[in-house]
Amino acid sequence: MNKIKIVIIGGGFGGVYTARNLLRTLTSDQADITLITATNYFLFTPLLHEVATGGLTPDSITESIREIFRGTRVNVIENTAREIDSKNRVVKTNTENISYDFLVISNGSEVNYFNTQGAQENCFTLKNLSDAIKIRNNILETCEKAVQTKNKELLVSSVIGAGPTGVEFAIEILEYMQHTICTYYKDSGFTKDDIKVFLITTTSDVISNFPQKMRDVAMIELIKKGIIVLTNKIVSKVEPQLLTFKDGQTLQSNTLVWTAGVSPSSSKIKGVFDGEFPAVSASTNMRIETNEYLQTTKNPEIFALGDASGTHPMLAQVAVQQAKIVAYNISSLINKTEPTPFIFKQKGLLLSIGQWYAVGNFGNEKFSITLKGRLMWWIWRTVYLFNFLSWRKRFEIASEWTTNLFCSRDITYLK
Repeated sequence: MNKIKIVIIGGGFGGVYTARNLLRTLTSDQADITLITATNYFLFTPLLHEVATGGLTPDSITESIREIFRGTRVNVIENTAREIDSKNRVVKTNTENISYDFLVISNGSEVNYFNTQGAQENCFTLKNLSDAIKIRNNILETCEKAVQTKNKELLVSSVIGAGPTGVEFAIEILEYMQHTICTYYKDSGFTKDDIKVFLITTTSDVISNFPQKMRDVAMIELIKKGIIVLTNKIVSKVEPQLLTFKDGQTLQSNTLVWTAGVSPSSSKIKGVFDGEFPAVSASTNMRIETNEYLQTTKNPEIFALGDASGTHPMLAQVAVQQAKIVAYNISSLINKTEPTPFIFKQKGLLLSIGQWYAVGNFGNEKFSITLKGRLMWWIWRTVYLFNFLSWRKRFEIASEWTTNLFCSRDITYLK
């Protein structure tokens, strides 16, 4: 009996958890599993903002994918999927063609600039490890230059996009710069009031997809801590240190960070949306359409999950839940049993708003409770800590967080 070939595209939450669940649902003589990943590490993206602001070291939020699957039957290939030939059931990478019986598309998302003029050229982003390091170095360089030139305008930053990433990062960059200037440059002449961070949103509120109570708490706390929130503002043009809004107003800002949105990386794979190899059909937002079993609408042997698919929120907990269902349904097809539909179960929403403060919402549409404050900050950290895959990383993160309670953040320039 020939083994079934299962290929997974993507080494993020969806891809890694799908592979782990397949190991539990299929025996070694049933299937071979191949994971194609563009990097050799799993990145815990929810904590990128802490790397960018000196709270965590870069390697603390990464785990080697080969180490995760060491001793298992998962074959890890560090490469980029370029094309899907659904007719011949082949994934084409930069160097080889990989055949499959079942294919899982879960290669995450990339920054979406919404065709905003100059945004890509003039803004930092916070999507991968390199982005976080660049932002951190820029903050340190900016502080040094501002002190030497006595130029307060260099201490102005703008974060475009007030989703969870934008909110968490905006308050972290404010606290990091205040800490750096006021602690390490005591004779600079600058005060905390000289450091300004603008948070820009196209809506009338922050974290607009979250429950209203969370939005209210977040807005109040951001303003209380000194963030300048600009609502109902659409950025039409980005130039070096200058934002132009659709209403004609402008804003000078030395550091510009774009967190306004993402688009699925799957759209870059030939054969997904271009029609030459019509593996799937696309919804209006370029996420892959799937049925209730997370199978693509034209090819039942192809599954899509996470940021690449459907209409569910682009959250890690969605991808993790979907990974379990995808693995189960592939196993069901192989064993000729009934598949299970995916039903997203909201386990709660957590948002950090700087050091020692977080807000969380737990419950469902009928009843939910919103909690805030220091206790929620500890809960937020605990939940994130246990989302890491290995105990070694959990100890490493816990150690760094504990150290930060008694010591200042790192201001080492990284290369």
